[in-house]
Amino acid sequence: MKALDAIKKSIIFSSLEEDQLSEILSITREKRFNKNEIIMQEGEQGDTMFLVVEGEVGVSKSLTMKFGDNDFRQTEKVLTSFKPDDHVVFGEMALIGQDNRSASIIARTDCLFLEINRADFLKLIEDKPGLGVIILVKLSELLINRLKQSSQDIIRLTTALSIALSK
Repeated sequence: MKALDAIKKSIIFSSLEEDQLSEILSITREKRFNKNEIIMQEGEQGDTMFLVVEGEVGVSKSLTMKFGDNDFRQTEKVLTSFKPDDHVVFGEMALIGQDNRSASIIARTDCLFLEINRADFLKLIEDKPGLGVIILVKLSELLINRLKQSSQDIIRLTTALSIALSK
């Protein structure tokens, strides 16, 4: 079963036992998107997390670019792409916080996802606190790693900008 396999291999759920994985599966919904369809839009309110089961997605951020004197425009910068073999989740921040999406996700191919919404997730961890602790620790580890990566990216970009401006 592809859905259960996607859950098992996800970094957030990989350490769970079979019965715990079944609990997670019980709060997921399959959701399909067509090629080029927007799955989530940067800046919009979100309350769901997705696991990629089939297909490929692109992750992008909106940037302001200078195209000439006094010509500044918004453009999308593709940051990365994900396939099922990457075993990633996205939208995970929506499970624990109520904030706007930090990036846009677009289907590069026809896609199948497992979707978990915030209300179902919070009910599960309230009803099963032991399971909730395991998941929240893994979710925290994921967010810490992403924060560390973002910090390293900022240092690299700041260094590159400094070098470019010094010429």
